[in-house]
Amino acid sequence: MILIKLFTSPTCPACPKAKEVVERIVKEDKDVIVMEFQVNTDEGMKEALKYNVRAVPTLVLNDRYMIVGVPSYEKLREIIERLKEET
Repeated sequence: MILIKLFTSPTCPACPKAKEVVERIVKEDKDVIVMEFQVNTDEGMKEALKYNVRAVPTLVLNDRYMIVGVPSYEKLREIIERLKEET
């Protein structure tokens, strides 16, 4: 199972695109789940501080890989496949 934590903000212009890429992966791959955290909430900020998230969008995959910005579908798929091989 691959867990993606997606950190977003409602005022971020790039966050919807990052969410779109992640949702596409989740629809295609039943081994991937996503949790979205909005950094403008107490819960979201608390979680962001755990990972030292300083910009949105940021994705944290299985607490091991961090992607800042909007990943391409291909790059995200590549990282997920690498994580699957490691587990």
